[in-house]
Amino acid sequence: MAKVLICDKVQNSKDILSSYIQNIEGIELFCAQDELSQVNDISEIDLIVFDVTSQNLEIVLEDIKKIKNKKPTIKTIATSYDINSELVVRVLKEGVDDFLLKPLLQNVLEATIKKVLSKNEKNTNLATITLFSNKGGVGKTSCAINLAYEIEQVTNEKVCLLDLSFNQEDIATFLNIESKFDLDYIISNIESADENLLLSLMNKYKDTNLYILSYPKTINTNRKYTPQNVTKIINSLKNIFSYIIIDTTNTIDETTVSILNNSNLILLLATMNLTAIRNCQKCYELFDKIGYNSDKIKLVINRYIENYEITTKEIEKTIGKEVFFKIPNNYLTLTDAINYANMVSDMHPQSNIAKAYKNLADEILKTDFLSLNEDFKKPFNHGVFNLLRRMGE
Repeated sequence: MAKVLICDKVQNSKDILSSYIQNIEGIELFCAQDELSQVNDISEIDLIVFDVTSQNLEIVLEDIKKIKNKKPTIKTIATSYDINSELVVRVLKEGVDDFLLKPLLQNVLEATIKKVLSKNEKNTNLATITLFSNKGGVGKTSCAINLAYEIEQVTNEKVCLLDLSFNQEDIATFLNIESKFDLDYIISNIESADENLLLSLMNKYKDTNLYILSYPKTINTNRKYTPQNVTKIINSLKNIFSYIIIDTTNTIDETTVSILNNSNLILLLATMNLTAIRNCQKCYELFDKIGYNSDKIKLVINRYIENYEITTKEIEKTIGKEVFFKIPNNYLTLTDAINYANMVSDMHPQSNIAKAYKNLADEILKTDFLSLNEDFKKPFNHGVFNLLRRMGE
């Protein structure tokens, strides 16, 4: 039975809310208090319904932030007599699950509570997006990092940046973070870990909903991850995160294919040179052999240079696929952000590359991810591995 806590200074409003909640089947009123700051033990609470006004907005949001830091899974519904669009937008942007205008109707409150709490009862994942290239040095990691951040900024959902680049430790280096636990430990414990424990094992990027699961900045050549292990990781994370952004190795093997199989969308990265373009052709051969939906693969040109000797049209003609997006070549701005372990849009929000990452996130979020779901439980076609071996020749 879900337990609900009410926070409202007005006694009459508190009494009405209490009577409504007590009449909802499967819901239990935990207690009613005046201030969010009075809330101490939240371990048993599933939902907080609280009052907010323009006058106490900053204090209330700070209290909510502290509560969510203690228990990230807790749900929140704001209520107010204040019909102020800026107030509503600000409250929802800060991660509050829903907003209701007073005076409240019992049926509306009941429907909203059930809708908010139901998020805990189903797979929350909307999309798993993997950035891939079978050629190193195309800027895949920097794209993954900044894309994950922009998706979190747009959606305000929980986003996981997952490093499956195996022994390269690029994400930890780029963001200058020390992983709390080795991925080997997490693989061994991920199925038994609850959401709070799993989130505590991950690094959080500043004051955002972007969580990072990466390798420590030490090389361990003995690490070997199987398709079963990466599937276990991704499936467990799908129960918590709305979006998972995966950075992969450029080595193509059964484990890499397992990562791609478990992704809704694959961003295939290339730069504007003949080697990278030829490698993209090989990747599309592989994806056709595997039987991926063509809409599952999106070709992204990184370090795009306008008026370059190789044009976008020539790339599309050579590969036979449409270019989905172009990220401009802005080496100095990107390097500056990496040197300070920061996101490009945080340091240089008006730069062309920062705007490109934002626009890429917007374009991706327009995708109908449900239509891209496929059955990946079919036996792996070993004929594909003959192709994989030839791709390295």
